[in-house]
Amino acid sequence: MGFFDDLKAAAIEKVQEKVKAELAELGIDLDADDSDAEPEPEEIVAAEEPPAQEDEEERPVSAWSTPLNVAASSPPPAPAVASSSISFPPPHADTTFNEAVQKLWDLDARLVPNKDYKIDVQSSKHPCNKEDAADEPLFTYVKPSVFRTRPTFTTFVALLNNYSAYTGEEEDVTEQELQENRAFLNEIMETAPMKYCHQYCAAKNLVYKGKQISGSESEFKRILNSIWFELYSRSGRRNMDSSGFEHVFVGEVKNGSVSGFHNWINFYLEEKRGNVDFRGYIKPKCRESSTAETNDDDPVLTLQFKWNGVEKFVGTSFIGVTPEFEMALYTMAFLSGDGDENVITLDCGCEKFDLDVKCHKYDGNTKVGSCYVEALAHYE
Repeated sequence: MGFFDDLKAAAIEKVQEKVKAELAELGIDLDADDSDAEPEPEEIVAAEEPPAQEDEEERPVSAWSTPLNVAASSPPPAPAVASSSISFPPPHADTTFNEAVQKLWDLDARLVPNKDYKIDVQSSKHPCNKEDAADEPLFTYVKPSVFRTRPTFTTFVALLNNYSAYTGEEEDVTEQELQENRAFLNEIMETAPMKYCHQYCAAKNLVYKGKQISGSESEFKRILNSIWFELYSRSGRRNMDSSGFEHVFVGEVKNGSVSGFHNWINFYLEEKRGNVDFRGYIKPKCRESSTAETNDDDPVLTLQFKWNGVEKFVGTSFIGVTPEFEMALYTMAFLSGDGDENVITLDCGCEKFDLDVKCHKYDGNTKVGSCYVEALAHYE
């Protein structure tokens, strides 16, 4: 039995109990009916339905009482990497990074705006403008059942309070936190985006630490654990004070400013705690190419905010996507080794975004230093 396969049901139950307790402190009752927390009916507008999902019976049995149904297209030939009921046309050696990212987007079982969540973008501002352009929080609603019925969301939330925000402070990793890391990786590797990510890396003959990435799922989990969760020193003080996951998804404070913090789920929860002050959105960089207006159903937003009183002048985040989508996207960018920048066009259905997928490596190019997207243009 492998390192990632021996999590007991009791360990999984601890993750569930931890998240339930943490969210209850924020007034999020995972046992409540979603209808109790939904916005008023007149506020809900028509939204695009999420991708088709498989029946629960088709997903491998796990320790979760309510398994996540992952998105997948109608069954083509079986994937070459990892055994799974999920099937879709596999990538090949000639698949471009842009094509792969688009496929991740199409496979993602992301939330539906104005149905599963609701935001209020309010007013735009220039990054140098220090005035607060938003009187209200960004998020007004997220359906509570998301954190109960989707294992990748639950295991993701369990990781968010495992870190010290300030660089230079040594991270103390407990055995429970290691189990939480493993539980998260196990769950995301059951999803279509991460399976496609693995297939892409294997099909492109990508290499990590001098070794070509194989079709072994257990070996790929070890790579994910190494690049995302193994600690390194970001402060230069030899303290093991950072990791790729902490920087990208949780955020850090270094030299009096916020760095990283590119995840919408963490943003929502920190707003609920009163730790985040949303201060307005910033229009895409190439404004002359941007013909679409920023609105409350945009899946990509560039934000300005304060976190515990510390400023983040510019930060771009996907909104409503799953944790597995972002892990897959940034893992592909990291392992592709195509440099710090990867300019793509993402077709979101009714609108498109030109994005620059940034990836900075750390610790001898073996770990994620930072990964995020920069919005270049937004058009219909």
